[in-house]
Amino acid sequence: MKKLGISLLLILLLALNGCSSQPAFQYDNFNSDKVITYKHLKHGEESDYAGVILFEYEMDNYTKYQVSFLSCTCRAASENFQHLMYVELNNNNNSPEEATIRNIEFHYWGDSKVNPENGLTYEMIEEEFLPYLQYKSKAEIDSLTSLKDIKDAGQVERNGKKYEFVDAYTGATVSVDNTLAILRALFDYHVDKYY
Repeated sequence: MKKLGISLLLILLLALNGCSSQPAFQYDNFNSDKVITYKHLKHGEESDYAGVILFEYEMDNYTKYQVSFLSCTCRAASENFQHLMYVELNNNNNSPEEATIRNIEFHYWGDSKVNPENGLTYEMIEEEFLPYLQYKSKAEIDSLTSLKDIKDAGQVERNGKKYEFVDAYTGATVSVDNTLAILRALFDYHVDKYY
């Protein structure tokens, strides 16, 4: 039921936002300005998709966000749901390009429990990919348009074997690429508002 509610909210936001350049509605905790556009990447093609900032709370020197977005459209709709990602972005860096990810996690992982291409699980994302993203700056995230751009990650060990990071995530490229895309869009929103 939650998944249906998030999908319906997104459709409503897109419909209302398309009718006016002004926010279609405004409440203390949400308005249509909370819709951010990201480039959804799939097999070398990109399309504009909407992400929704469901929660934003400014602290003294960082802002907390909860963002919903669709990562993968490769499988049947019955197997794909909106991600719910929690991110804290610092507000106190010297310049917008130096703004950094303070914390990142998924409150809900909407892709397959086990990736059918390479066996990747959310636990692997949580233990390998998210720590790689933590403390990355806006400039660093902006330079990563896809998995193939990741050059500074260490090796990944799985079942006693070591793999280069990019090789370990081949087959889950869409999930990685769209996480990077939503982070780029969120950083753009963040620095426009807080710098």
